[in-house]
Amino acid sequence: MADARWRRVGVQHIGTARAARGLIHALDGERLLLDRAYSLEVHRRDGFLALGAVRPLSKVELPSVTRGTALPDDGFVLCDEFRVWRAAPDGSTRWELSEEIWPDGDRVRGDVTVSPDGSLAAVVKATRVAGPSPPDARVDDGPEEHPYGPDVLLLLDTATGEVLGRQPLDVPALLTARHVWHPDGSRLAVSCWDFWDSWITYWLGAGRDGLRLLGRKTMVDAAAFVPGSSRLLTVRRAEGFGASRQADELASYDTDTSERLAVEDVGDLLADWGDPSGTQAYLLDAERVILSVNPRDRDRDERSRHWLCDADTLRPLGLLDYSVHPGAGHAVTPLEDGTWLTRRGRRVDRWALA
Repeated sequence: MADARWRRVGVQHIGTARAARGLIHALDGERLLLDRAYSLEVHRRDGFLALGAVRPLSKVELPSVTRGTALPDDGFVLCDEFRVWRAAPDGSTRWELSEEIWPDGDRVRGDVTVSPDGSLAAVVKATRVAGPSPPDARVDDGPEEHPYGPDVLLLLDTATGEVLGRQPLDVPALLTARHVWHPDGSRLAVSCWDFWDSWITYWLGAGRDGLRLLGRKTMVDAAAFVPGSSRLLTVRRAEGFGASRQADELASYDTDTSERLAVEDVGDLLADWGDPSGTQAYLLDAERVILSVNPRDRDRDERSRHWLCDADTLRPLGLLDYSVHPGAGHAVTPLEDGTWLTRRGRRVDRWALA
């Protein structure tokens, strides 16, 4: 086809490391976080890429139903169903905030994240309703029925654990919440998913003076803020909710005005091959985005496809032509220097555009 989206884009293989299974997150230009579900490890980036996950700077074990992330001092902010706390690199507790985060305690509902400078933390907590249920309450599907009101986004001071802001969200009893911080730390986006409404994304100003709701959009999932701008990239997936138009779209919004700046229908990239629920966007740099699409039939074809898109227009520039295919699943980790990592089993590969 003559369409640019099917043009092959050259990719250079930089190197390979071996590491235990887990999600890899870039913390900054020098460190990586390896999330192994039952533990978190902070690694020097160069050492990790050369030797694999053999010499962590710090490590913390995660009890059941616990999430966390790392701080600039190699410590951690963690949360479970009943509390949020800060752990030092040696594992000791610096502070603890007792809140009912996920009070039914049966599953992890959201992430705890920290701002780029490590001074602020964000986490979404559930709100149980005491007494008669209000009309908009949701009922949990666990063995004991618990009515829930709107969930609340908490903004915390990571030095003290002080709650700096509380923002109610129009999503009771969510199943997933994830956060995307602007590179300058001045705002964040929170995407919530539940069985009733699919995705709802909020964008907010965040600082020492608390939270300020700037806008929201339904049916989209936040992907990344574009550095040096107020633009937020989002992904919409054709998941079959309600009577709304089904679409697979990559879009950008001005979080100052809530205006949609660009939209690209990526349904043609999926055709009869891709899985709509398995689509994710990763910001490579201020000019380019990697759009990852998972296969619909995992038994027949276990390879994901990655398209390079323009971060401004969002139009596909072509299909990344890997010499060693990265495999299936969302395992793309941009490293903020124009290179990125992919994972296939215990193999971690680093790539750059040719």
